Amino acid sequence: MGSLPTVKSKWAAESMKQRESYYVTPLVPPEPLHSLIWCLLQSLVQRLLEPFESLPAPSTPLSSSDANLMEAVKQLSRVPPNLYVLLEEDPEWVGISPLDEGAPEQIRIPYAHNLDQRLDVINQGDSGSVGDINATPEIRLEVDDIPATPEISVTAPENPSDETPAVPTTLVASTSFGTASGVNRKHMSALVRLLYVHSCLNPAHRSPYIASLLIPLYSVLNMEIEAQDVAHAEADTFWLFEAMISEFSPLEDEAEGALWMRKLGDRVWWADSEFYTDLVSHI
Repeated sequence: MGSLPTVKSKWAAESMKQRESYYVTPLVPPEPLHSLIWCLLQSLVQRLLEPFESLPAPSTPLSSSDANLMEAVKQLSRVPPNLYVLLEEDPEWVGISPLDEGAPEQIRIPYAHNLDQRLDVINQGDSGSVGDINATPEIRLEVDDIPATPEISVTAPENPSDETPAVPTTLVASTSFGTASGVNRKHMSALVRLLYVHSCLNPAHRSPYIASLLIPLYSVLNMEIEAQDVAHAEADTFWLFEAMISEFSPLEDEAEGALWMRKLGDRVWWADSEFYTDLVSHI
């Protein structure tokens, strides 16, 4: 995706630079400072999450920052639970990631969990808020006392009592989102953080499918073997995710989408000509 230089010897330095720009403002800016985009995006977590510490109580309607946070949670709550299958256990970066509350004080970022705390505040004011990612609404069918020529009927039990009052029939019982998917709370916190930062940087380009792209990528990077890479799985996910979204953005336009697919075909042919031929044979 082009998120790292083509020269492998530069990967470590570039990865560290990207990680620092995701967490906090580096003490010494890189030289030469040739990228305006790098300057604007440095210290993303600090710049976007630290202000939550001084926000007033949630209002109605929600402020823009609270609304963005709630939308991120909504998107994650709509994702099929099976996408979280690799995120059920405690992450390997517990205690070593700067974003973990159990990390040593000298590397811990104190405002990393401001979004979690803000969600708690919002949910305290609205117990039915979708900000509670552990709950899904109950779907119910209300039965009228005197049905008026219903198009769909339900077979009544034997010998029903005419005096028995009609009661709601539960179709889908309320379930716990976190329990149903088994997603670990630390992983969910990281995903909310990633999606919120992304939405703040891309307010005009939001898709209901964006969370379904983020979760597999985050899951894969959490499978790193080296501790130094696992510790920064979230930061690495962010930059690779942004590169991936940028790569796929032309698909939204029909003309550019056709060109994108042609380039993808050329790339697949270069990587594996037999696989390319097999794909084409099934079109």
